[in-house]
Amino acid sequence: MSTITSSKKKLDSKSVFWLLAIAFIEGSTVMAAELLGAKMTAPFFGTTIYSWAAVLAITLGGLAAGYYFGGWISSRKSTNSVLTVILLLSGVFMLFMPSIAKLIMTSVLEIDLMWGLITSLMVFLFPLVFLFGMVSPVIIEALVEQTQDAGKIAGKVYAISTVGGVLNTLLMGFYIIPNYGIKIPAMAYGLLMLLTALIFISSKRKVLFSVSIILVSIIGINVQNASNEKKSPLKVIYSSEGLLGQVKIVDYNIITSSDEVLPLRGLLVNNTWQTVINMNDGNSMLDYIYFIRPLLSGFDKGSNTLLIGLGAGALGRDIQSKGHNLKVVELDSRLEMLAKKYFGLQKETEVIADDGRHFLRIEKEKYDLIIFDAFLGENPPWHLLTKESFQEVKFLLNPGGKLIIEFYGLIEGEDGLAARSVYKTLESVDFNVDVIATADSNSMERNFIYVAGDSPMDYKSLDYSGKKYTDKVINNLEDYLIAKGEFYKEESYVLTDDLPILEKMLMKPALMWRKQLNKNFRDRLVTTGQPIFY
Repeated sequence: MSTITSSKKKLDSKSVFWLLAIAFIEGSTVMAAELLGAKMTAPFFGTTIYSWAAVLAITLGGLAAGYYFGGWISSRKSTNSVLTVILLLSGVFMLFMPSIAKLIMTSVLEIDLMWGLITSLMVFLFPLVFLFGMVSPVIIEALVEQTQDAGKIAGKVYAISTVGGVLNTLLMGFYIIPNYGIKIPAMAYGLLMLLTALIFISSKRKVLFSVSIILVSIIGINVQNASNEKKSPLKVIYSSEGLLGQVKIVDYNIITSSDEVLPLRGLLVNNTWQTVINMNDGNSMLDYIYFIRPLLSGFDKGSNTLLIGLGAGALGRDIQSKGHNLKVVELDSRLEMLAKKYFGLQKETEVIADDGRHFLRIEKEKYDLIIFDAFLGENPPWHLLTKESFQEVKFLLNPGGKLIIEFYGLIEGEDGLAARSVYKTLESVDFNVDVIATADSNSMERNFIYVAGDSPMDYKSLDYSGKKYTDKVINNLEDYLIAKGEFYKEESYVLTDDLPILEKMLMKPALMWRKQLNKNFRDRLVTTGQPIFY
């Protein structure tokens, strides 16, 4: 390939082709870095809108700085040399991105949640997107033959780069990350950038540089695969990255107050516990399911039940144990396999891979019971909790049918605005609404269970028998009902599709919940040397 300089010398067609190809690769790789960066932060900092906002802001800020600096340096240095250095540095940084991310995020465990997130992104994401941002201005400088061609050339370079970004975003989101996780794609893209840099190395140096690439790649692969796993009571038996983020299945034991050893199995999504069962009998250990279980007995055997949000299938198993006909809607297809293989969900269970709200819109079958159990960590499914969504649910319910929703158990002050608004929204579609609280205190440890329908629920006739793993003794759920007047003591809103404000209402409680969860679980996983990325 011809040597490229910052002069206006006309380039041959081969040189032009490679420069435009590099623009395409740069656009593809910057989107890969952004998506991988977001996935890497999830096990540490969650997936709230704050996390995504931070990732987007750091990405755009890095690109802007890179655009400016790339334009400045390309007019002062040989574009051949500059582009070579950029590709080399970005390749090495991409290759080691997972290990750098793990190192910095592990070191900021004690920092405030949001500052820890921003600090981490500035270390492992900003430098990378800064380098990528430099690429387009340098390529434009190399391609421009005359001043009047600058606009045309710039438009072509940015268009090609953006197309690369669009195509690779789809490829990463729908195929690469779900199938290959985080570490392998990061190493592959890093190696791609290093190999691309070979284009700009003179023939005399290609052999030496090729050997260097091989050595760097071997080191990078060994670093990513190195394990510092310590002896831990937590045994990870499955792990993968995918649509909802990182999923793990963990086995461990606890000792009860009566010195009984209970073998437990948990499903974690982004290091948050979604399901915990006792391996001896398969019963869930989570409080909110203990409170939902009696409600299931209020419906006859053979009742049609729709469960939106599968998790590991613990609630689905309880529904099936009552003889209900169960249909499940779950966005992440991995969870169906995991629930059936590791948590005992019946093999014949119908699980539909779809978004819950989309399914409600297209479904025609009627149900006696619909349950929303679709919380993902600290993220509420806001689009399921609007007036329009509840109207769609109402259309699908048989007379006497019920909608059950599990939600945060805060009701007072600003932190309780979301729970009060969900209540008001349910009433806005003429549902009769009860709210069961799993604890007395207004705290993050409490859950609310909304029971809504066209008629009141008879709590006295429910079946309260069965194995219990809690100090709570439930003989009548009426004893746990929140007085309806409590939901009108302070302001609340009717939630609608056109006013998606639920996430904003829950930002503070969600951050509190994540901080508490990190202290109890994430930090334990990190300090015992459990793998963070897969």
